[in-house]
Amino acid sequence: MILGRAEEVLPTMSSQTIDLVVTDPPYGVGWESGYRTESFGGLDGDGVLDRELVVEILRESFRVLRKRRHAYVFGPVDVLDRLKTGPVVELVWDKDRVGMGDLASPWGPAHERLAFTVPASHIGNEAARGVVPARLRKGTVLRYPPITGRNVRHPTEKPVPLLRELIESSSRQGEAVLDPFAGSGSTGIAAVLSGRRAILVESDPRWHALAVERVRRAEALVREQAGL
Repeated sequence: MILGRAEEVLPTMSSQTIDLVVTDPPYGVGWESGYRTESFGGLDGDGVLDRELVVEILRESFRVLRKRRHAYVFGPVDVLDRLKTGPVVELVWDKDRVGMGDLASPWGPAHERLAFTVPASHIGNEAARGVVPARLRKGTVLRYPPITGRNVRHPTEKPVPLLRELIESSSRQGEAVLDPFAGSGSTGIAAVLSGRRAILVESDPRWHALAVERVRRAEALVREQAGL
């Protein structure tokens, strides 16, 4: 778990050393909840002008990804249009409930988009087919309830079971998962519980401390289950 800015950390990593990228970048939405007694505050890097920086961080993330391996990126897929990747498959996280969103609209958000791709910028078009996933082929709709109420620890926190499905579908036990926008560390927890290793980068000390605590608890749980 690295406390630092991804645009500074990733260039220090060797190329093609990571087996999977799973991440949820900030997209300039300026997120701030108005329904909590305790404010989260804004997200680091979540400004309108930071989309270019997100693209550069993803480019570096794909550089350290091994040949023909997978990446999952939450949010709008337009950032991937700026990068040389293989075919992009748009997946849908179905939350099975209506969220807050714009309360003036008669339609409330009940899903989020995420993109699956096989980055090919440094390995040629032949790599676009990708490595066969570790699990069987499945549909593009992933149905998992979101984290709600007092259980919410981070403004864009993703449920661990959802992240475990992505990780277990595109990597094998013992392999390394990278999340350059780690937030509260859910990707790391999912990786640990799935028998993978994780490299997490987070620039905000608040979320870094929370992520370290959560990942350590996940590691202790795994050791306990293994009788160690």
